[in-house]
Amino acid sequence: MRVISLDVQQLHNKKTEMFEKAIGYLVRRSGKEFTPKYKTIATILGAILFIAGWPALLYGVGLLFPGEVFPAASGKYVIAALSFAVGIPWMLWAIWWQLSRGKGTPVPIVPTQTFLPSGPYQYVRNPMIVGHLFYLLGWAALFNYMGGFWFVLFFAVIMVLEIKLIEEKELEQRFGGAYRQYKKMTPFVIPRFRQ
Repeated sequence: MRVISLDVQQLHNKKTEMFEKAIGYLVRRSGKEFTPKYKTIATILGAILFIAGWPALLYGVGLLFPGEVFPAASGKYVIAALSFAVGIPWMLWAIWWQLSRGKGTPVPIVPTQTFLPSGPYQYVRNPMIVGHLFYLLGWAALFNYMGGFWFVLFFAVIMVLEIKLIEEKELEQRFGGAYRQYKKMTPFVIPRFRQ
């Protein structure tokens, strides 16, 4: 029994070390100046992944579990339109805010240089994720495969874990008490419009 507990402890230590290395890497990147060309390339590659890559993967996973969610075609179009109408503006606003006010990009390897508690970030701490989840939900509705909806759920869980285990710790190291206070006052993923 003792051997098993040592292995679990070693696994925990390795996991903690891995997260600390990732956080340290991102913190170091935040102190660097990047050329406009580098920022542009990172933004374009990130956009390709988020706009086309994730929906393509969603479609592929949907093919593995092809049961229809909406028997009537009109249902999928209504859900897709509503999801895109909610998601795309949140994503675009967050991206614009990071590029123009944060002096960085949404791509973690070229992080924002300044703390952003304003714009879309005054309503929710993770407007990009809110927008992107609705965007993916729109594609899942259009493709109308059960696997696509499972993919959105899986993606949401992975994003929440990444934010909680890496991103928030990185932001606390970079912005200290200001970020911790902001975190207490601002919702995680469900926007609050009244202050």
